[in-house]
Parts: sequence; C-alpha cells; structure tokens
Amino acid sequence: MDPITEKETPKQVQPVYTTKTYSFLIRIVFKARRILFDGFEEHFPASNPNRILEAPYPSILMANHVWEGDVPALAAVYPHIHPSIKFAIPAREDILGKDFLVKEFKPKGLLKLFFLLIDKSGMIPKYLDYIGCVPIKRPFRDNARELLKKGLLRDMVDQEWGYLSDRISEGRNLFLFPEGVFNQDGYMAQVKKGVYFLRTKFKNLNFTSFTLTYDYFSSKKSELHIGYGEQFPIPENADADQVTGIVKEKLGSGYTITAGNLASYMILKFEGKAKESKEKLFSLLTSLAEKITNSHPEIYISEKFKTDALKHAFDSFLEKAKKGGFLKLEGNDIVFLEKLFQIPKDLHNLKKKNLVLYHKNQLTYHLPKLDTVWSTMGA
Repeated sequence: MDPITEKETPKQVQPVYTTKTYSFLIRIVFKARRILFDGFEEHFPASNPNRILEAPYPSILMANHVWEGDVPALAAVYPHIHPSIKFAIPAREDILGKDFLVKEFKPKGLLKLFFLLIDKSGMIPKYLDYIGCVPIKRPFRDNARELLKKGLLRDMVDQEWGYLSDRISEGRNLFLFPEGVFNQDGYMAQVKKGVYFLRTKFKNLNFTSFTLTYDYFSSKKSELHIGYGEQFPIPENADADQVTGIVKEKLGSGYTITAGNLASYMILKFEGKAKESKEKLFSLLTSLAEKITNSHPEIYISEKFKTDALKHAFDSFLEKAKKGGFLKLEGNDIVFLEKLFQIPKDLHNLKKKNLVLYHKNQLTYHLPKLDTVWSTMGA
C-alpha cells in the first residue's frame, strides 16, 4: 500500500462524545459475557492505579483478535476509556447476515433457541450500526484468490481503510484488530498494515492497546483476562515494518499468565519423562508463579494464583488434558502421553489439535523471561 504523503490534522473537528443510550447498550453486551465466560479478570499496570485507558481524540485503540467472544470483551473495556468518545469499529460483513449467531457459535438446546430469536429480531445489525461498526469484507479470509485474479483486492483494501479514516475525520476514535484475522495457534497472527496506513494519513494520532487472553482449561467454559497497556508513540517517519514491530511488541507484552497457560508451559517442559506425581506438579506450578511475580512484576498474572481457586483450576486442567488424550492418571501419578509433545504439521486451528501447545503459545512474548525463571526451579 503506497503511503499517503499529505497528512490530515483534524484540528477543528469536534469529537463525537458518547451518550447515555450508547453507554447503556454497551453495558447490556457486557452483561452477556456470563453466557460465554466462567471467569473475568482485568489487569492494569502499576503506574495506572485509577484504571483509566487514555484515548484522547484522535486515537486508535487496538487489541489482538481471538474469536467472536471478543465483542463482550470490548464492552468490558469501554467503561475505562477516557474521554468517552464514540468509536468506529471494523466489523465482519457477515455479522449482518442471516442467522449469524447460530452459524458462528453453533449453540445447542435453549441457547440455540435464544440465539435464533436474536437473529430473527434483526437487533444485531441495528445495534452494531448504532455503536459505530463499519461492515468490512474479509478478503484475506474468504475470497482473496478470486479478488486477486480480478485485480480488485488492493482497491478493496484501500477503499475500506479510506472509509475508516473518514470516520476519524468525522470526530470518532477508531478501534481495530491489527491482525485482521483470528488467532489460529494461540499467539498473534501477522499484523497487517492498516495501522501504518493510518499513521501516514494523520498527524497527532494517539495509540493505546490492550490484550485479550482466554483460558480454556481452568473452568468448564472459558475465562477472559484483559491486560491493559498505556498510550505509546509511533513515530511519524516509521516505516511499515517498524510500525508492525511496535504494535506486536505492545500487544505481546500484554498477555496474562493464567493457570491454564502456565500449567501448559510447565507440563511441556517434561518432554522425555514418563510421569510425575500430581502433588509435585502442583507445587511446581505455585512456586513457578511466585518466582515470576517476584522477578517480573511487569508481567500480568491471574489472581487465581493468590487463592484456593488455583487447586480447582489445576484439577480442571488435568481433566481436560486427560480428555484430550495428552495424559492419563495412574493413582497419584500423571503419565505424559506421546500426543502431548507432538507438534501438528499444520497449526491451523491448533486449539482443537493440541490445546496444551495452544495455551503455551499465548506466552510466546514472555518465554525468554519464563525460561530463565524455570532454569532456577531444579525440576
């Protein structure tokens, strides 16, 4: 994408501030998180005791993209944003299609009926339009080959980013997923050049990030952790690769250590060993978490490690890992099975193929620090 040399400075633009109705509708979505999540934690840097996410106009607020459950997560972030300016939010075009909830989440029983009623009511397209969602085609996921053959892919991408920049010029801040696609291996996908495009388009842009970490091991349903960042600069003369590196570093550093991903990291360290006692593994897990907290307070870590809930989370991890064929229990011993240490040739949808490795990958950015701590454990 060619950089735009003439940058805009929206000096005279009046920000579009939120209303009570806008805030109320977002709170409704936040309350719906209980349908998807068994647990919810937010983590702020020590330098931010007031738990405020600064986003003065014009701002871009960005997060990693994991799955459609990210939508209630955005609603959880909203009350922390200051000042309260409406957002433009790129949204998948198919969300506006027929029976989206039923097709996307494939619910069963009463939940399927509930989602079907919502789909038929048409409230989702109306709601998304009201809060500022911009329907975006998904050429990189759906029909890139066809668009390339027709010579339309570049024009489509330029047009849609141009449309989003227009929303900034009208007084809205912009929220986006800079990867553009769902995470497939537990960590971040390739960061696209949209942030670079907007950096070249506007002067005085502010950048803020937060990172979503999902723990699928520690409860019956998933647990959501939101790791908040702070405002950070992207130099106006930064090239596309530099912008990508800055964005990836900010999002990567915000991943939270959870009971599920730390247990996954730890158990994969036992490659080449046949088994270990449950008591020793749990003791190692608690000791590892304590040493990480003491050595690296800048890394977010779940509150579960401070409570008796950790024992239940570890038991849930073992049960799900057993069900997935990664280990088995022999009395008080945990036997490591071959599948646990096998890396699939294709990492697409790794969450289904190797949920343990998927969780370890969430910690990719932290691995150098974690490996240093692990080397002191004497395990």
